Amino acid sequence: MIVVFFCVVFKGIIALSANSPTEIKVSLGSGSTIVLNCSFEKETGERVSRITWTKKQETEDTFITIISYYQSYVVYHDLDMKNRSNSISFTDSSPSAILNISEVQCKDDGQYQCIVGYMNSNGIEIGTKTETSVYIPVAAEIPVDFSLQPHIHLQENNTVNFTCLANAGHPEGKVIIWRQTGIADAREKLGESPLVDEKTENCITNAQLTISYNISKYDDGAFFGCTAQNKFTPEDSVPSRIIGPLNIFYGPSNLSIEISPQIHSFYVGDRIRLTCSSEGNPRPTFQWTFNFTKIAEGEKYYLSDQDTTLEFNTDNITDSGYYGCFASNSFNGNLYNSNDTIKLIVQDSSTVRTSCVNIKCSSIEKCTTKDNIAICSVDLWKIVAFLFISCSLVLGTTTAILWRYLKLRNPRTILDEIIRDGENRNYETLSNGTTARNVEERNYESLSNVMTDTYSSIDERALRDGEGAHYESLGSGETHTYSSIQPTVLIHMET
Repeated sequence: MIVVFFCVVFKGIIALSANSPTEIKVSLGSGSTIVLNCSFEKETGERVSRITWTKKQETEDTFITIISYYQSYVVYHDLDMKNRSNSISFTDSSPSAILNISEVQCKDDGQYQCIVGYMNSNGIEIGTKTETSVYIPVAAEIPVDFSLQPHIHLQENNTVNFTCLANAGHPEGKVIIWRQTGIADAREKLGESPLVDEKTENCITNAQLTISYNISKYDDGAFFGCTAQNKFTPEDSVPSRIIGPLNIFYGPSNLSIEISPQIHSFYVGDRIRLTCSSEGNPRPTFQWTFNFTKIAEGEKYYLSDQDTTLEFNTDNITDSGYYGCFASNSFNGNLYNSNDTIKLIVQDSSTVRTSCVNIKCSSIEKCTTKDNIAICSVDLWKIVAFLFISCSLVLGTTTAILWRYLKLRNPRTILDEIIRDGENRNYETLSNGTTARNVEERNYESLSNVMTDTYSSIDERALRDGEGAHYESLGSGETHTYSSIQPTVLIHMET
């Protein structure tokens, strides 16, 4: 019987609430028990009519009624559940419905719902529900099989199949195939099986996965593994089966030639060292060539490091040319190779300085070519320009310092003309130590609004009456000091 309740909620009405455990974990066995307890809290005027426990079907998204509770009695809808469980119905004094399931079986796990049907204070039938998930954890086991086909003579670009079979435990068992380049490196997931939730008697989940994989040279030395796990498998103890490290054959690749010293133009008598490197499995063998002719170790050429290094002294400019490295290996009946060349130029030491491109001159020299020989000579114009700029900087700096020094130390020697209301003054400018005619000496200390004029003598012609000023007669050698001259005074000093 499938029971569906429709809930009607009215604004302003406090509805009855139902509660049950959110999650229950239980193990298999006759001594295990699942306790489903559905309780409720009702408001004044509400009356519970029925409580129902339902369970979700494994293949459909619907719930089937297991048991119905009424006040003081229960009705079972599942005969097997009736034979291995007991129940306690609700009453006014005990607002809960309890279902105790004993002899726990794998089929008992899943999602349960408790539905409480009641009548509210307005006499309207309403239903509310709560859910409980029951889990029966079963540990995952090490995969019983993890294979690679083909598994021998693997080489780059081969396509292989990985197959894994394991009891992944319960619930949500699955297997994962992964790749790891090193023991300490992170695992790269290559494939994952669908979740398996088939209910067997002992909750064994047989998970299986097969994937195809394209082998590359970067898989040489890598590990591949299969892991079985489920919802409750600890991350730090996942059971796995591992294959590897794999031995992957591949031809020479990433070949390069290094030269020492790191230049391409040499002089007769220089010693040159060439080093060749290449990846490959099995390890490549190396052969050197000069102008595409094989080089054999002898008096001139020295080979070392399993023929990866070539050393020789340049005896003549005929040592110029193309030096090549040839790397090769073979596997599965096939030969693989790779090569590269480098061009070297050997020059006669007597004619090596034939171009300014090949030599470097200092900052005060210039390069010139004479008789097909490049020569560095002193450039006089560069020296003159350098000296001129240096002297200009020194002279400019000295002038600025001297001007500032004199400005602070020298007194003012020029008489400023100051004209105030009604004043008209003409002063003869006297430099330091100057003596005017008629043996008149004048020292001007200041020509500001408060002026002080010192006269050694004043001619009688400078004394006039009727202008609002009075001057005493000065005798020979007498000196008077005036702190100011009134605006009505006009003084003309004749020279």
